[in-house]
Amino acid sequence: MKASKLILAGLAVGGLMALGGCDTYSGHSRSLVYDVRSDQEKAAECVAAFEPSGKAPQVMTYDSDTRTETHLNTQGREVTVTAQNATDNTSMGMGGKLGVKRPESCTSNDPIPGTTRPKDRNYKNASTGYK
Repeated sequence: MKASKLILAGLAVGGLMALGGCDTYSGHSRSLVYDVRSDQEKAAECVAAFEPSGKAPQVMTYDSDTRTETHLNTQGREVTVTAQNATDNTSMGMGGKLGVKRPESCTSNDPIPGTTRPKDRNYKNASTGYK
């Protein structure tokens, strides 16, 4: 009887130690991050990254079927384009200088602007004869 109690106690301690290991993965602790911003706030943040002044755009189009508004601004060699749909709280933005290889961009799913990845723009492949 004592032996079975010891075995059960050992299994319980071992199980608790194993469960404690669930919080780590390859030596890094995992934690869930919940973004408290609403979809509307995320969409506005992406647009604001490329329209910081809040002034009226130089060119604006509006599609009444989808309710999507598009803005285009140029200042010298700097060009920014944003599109937003207030109905479904989505947006995208991009901007860059003429002659620069990759513009910065964002969407309402990822409102922090960043450069596009090289593989997104790599049209060269073996069939076209490029490296």
